[in-house]
Amino acid sequence: MKTLRMAAIAVHCACGILPAMAQQAPQDGAARPDPAALRLQDGFDHIGAEVHSLSQGNRDIFFIDEGDGDDRAVVFIGGQGTSLEAFQLTEFARTMRRQLGLRVISVERNGFGESPFDPNLGYADYVSEVLAVLDHLGVDRFAIMAISGGGAYAAHLAAAAPDRVISIHAGAAVARTLPTRREPDCSRSAEDWTERLAAFTHKPKDWWGVPGSPVLAIPGWQARAYADGTRSFYVNGQRGDPAALVHESMLACQDGAVADISGVGAPVYLYYGEADEIVTVQDMRQWQAAFPNVAKAVAYPGEGHTVQYRHWDQILADMAGHGDHTVVCREGVTRLVPNDQVAEGEALGLCAWTAARP
Repeated sequence: MKTLRMAAIAVHCACGILPAMAQQAPQDGAARPDPAALRLQDGFDHIGAEVHSLSQGNRDIFFIDEGDGDDRAVVFIGGQGTSLEAFQLTEFARTMRRQLGLRVISVERNGFGESPFDPNLGYADYVSEVLAVLDHLGVDRFAIMAISGGGAYAAHLAAAAPDRVISIHAGAAVARTLPTRREPDCSRSAEDWTERLAAFTHKPKDWWGVPGSPVLAIPGWQARAYADGTRSFYVNGQRGDPAALVHESMLACQDGAVADISGVGAPVYLYYGEADEIVTVQDMRQWQAAFPNVAKAVAYPGEGHTVQYRHWDQILADMAGHGDHTVVCREGVTRLVPNDQVAEGEALGLCAWTAARP
């Protein structure tokens, strides 16, 4: 016992001495800055978009609003089964977004994330919630950015407020609510959908895994993607319940699924991957056939279903009104270059993409 007590005293004494010694001589040998000369931050660093709520009748609407009030507003509609967390997957270019003056607003859809599930709600109800948020924020005109399954909602939003839409941007977006759509397969029952989709909602990593995608070069991208799946199917106590995802999967088969886009005159920008097997280039053709004012339609060779993230930098430029310019990496610097001055084979996008190549 005496020996143990002596050892404890020795350890206690050493603990009092080590911090002072470490200040004088760091173990790694690196010189430390003078604490008196440090100018530490006064505010908080950004760690993700704040989620706001708005009550409408007996229902709470959840949304994010990222940007300044004077910026151009963009309504961001994520892919099928995604939550507000999906927007974070684009924030690897947050600096560029802010430089271009873009404000992103996204409204969580029925049953995903914190939004309560109501099986009686459809496309029109979501549009109503989006417009309620925009009116609440005092936003009159806005661009629309839709990813994958979000394209179904984008068409209805544009049709409901055509005079307020600045432009429409579709990244690997479905055409299932356009008048030019292929007739959907409505033979699958709700029970069949439930059995098929429960495997994904019970394990979001399978819903959001993107093996082989170039976006995996972005530090933390895959982890944030998994976080979106977790928020979608668990954060509000859903416990992996596939009901909301099943409902969304079957909406295209309901009456009124096709949007009346005849009054939409805003320019449309389309971004698809030639190698995408989930939403194919055929969907892009249907968007082209549906809208008379397609300003851009690009099918990127070799790109799959994450094409919208790989070319998010270009989408940002287009949404900001610079569709006549291309984002390229030239001489180690990311530049906006007039379209007719881009050389064949020039590296597209942020220089970070070039640096990430194996």
